[in-house]
Amino acid sequence: MIKTLFLFILFLALGLNANAQRYSTNKLSNDYHQYIPEYDDPYNPAISGVCSFLIPGLGQMYSGEYGRGFAFLGGYTCCTIIAGVGMAQFFNSSMNSFNSDSGYPTRSNAGVGTFLVGIGGMAVVSIWSIVDAVKVAKVNDMYLRNFRRTSSVKLELSPYVEQLSINNQITTPVGMTMKVNF
Repeated sequence: MIKTLFLFILFLALGLNANAQRYSTNKLSNDYHQYIPEYDDPYNPAISGVCSFLIPGLGQMYSGEYGRGFAFLGGYTCCTIIAGVGMAQFFNSSMNSFNSDSGYPTRSNAGVGTFLVGIGGMAVVSIWSIVDAVKVAKVNDMYLRNFRRTSSVKLELSPYVEQLSINNQITTPVGMTMKVNF
């Protein structure tokens, strides 16, 4: 069951990202430092950062990078499990560590290091996920802007008004001109 669920999530992550833009290739041609927000941007970097603050990896998924988002979510989950194991080791050793001679509990620091590594890893992955989500949103927005400008049909409509003199009568035709660029 778990194997099937894992394969389904892997297929979903790879399948949804097959036809979408890829951050790893987009960052080579777009510098996120030059990002200027525009009205029609599909990915808002602020929303992406807040999503990753709430759940690490969610901001990347919002920006269309599902595999990257699942990687951050998996890293955060692993660090949470490591912290939980460390906490369980600490409580287990503190409950079961009695000196048989005196009957008093002895101090044991088993699991403290594992707990601190897990908590530190959670903090690092969380902050990294927020920063990365903002970068991904900016770069993917810039890619889509360039894609729209270079590979679309441009249609320009412009009005015109002229004065014509025919047989000593002045007429004013009004119309529209249309220019199509492929």
